[in-house]
Amino acid sequence: MNWGYAIHKLLVGARLRCPNCEQGKMFHGLFSIDKTCPVCGVRYERLDGESIGGTLINLVFAEVLSMGGYIITQALFAPPLAFQLPFWVAFNIIFILLFYRHARGMWVSVAYLSGSVYPDSEAPKEPASKTQ
Repeated sequence: MNWGYAIHKLLVGARLRCPNCEQGKMFHGLFSIDKTCPVCGVRYERLDGESIGGTLINLVFAEVLSMGGYIITQALFAPPLAFQLPFWVAFNIIFILLFYRHARGMWVSVAYLSGSVYPDSEAPKEPASKTQ
């Protein structure tokens, strides 16, 4: 797998499209991810707790933007902390809420790239049990 392909699939996930067919929408509503793609039938999450990676992506983006913004604003304009602190706290809360779906979509793409997202009809076969 090359980097261009991986970046393309991450951007497909950030656009909230199925990483398999690139057509189906992953979300309905603000926070509800569909179980499967309406176009190709790919199951997005197989186990409970698989969405924690999306939460991590969301947190990393929010903190990098907040800390970077604080440092740049402080270096260029030196506003008082009484202004900076409430602004960046509010920014973090709003950003996390608005970016949540995109971070989850990116995480579904990461799972797709690792082979964890596939249609149920193509599920890997369990190995035959050995008789002793």
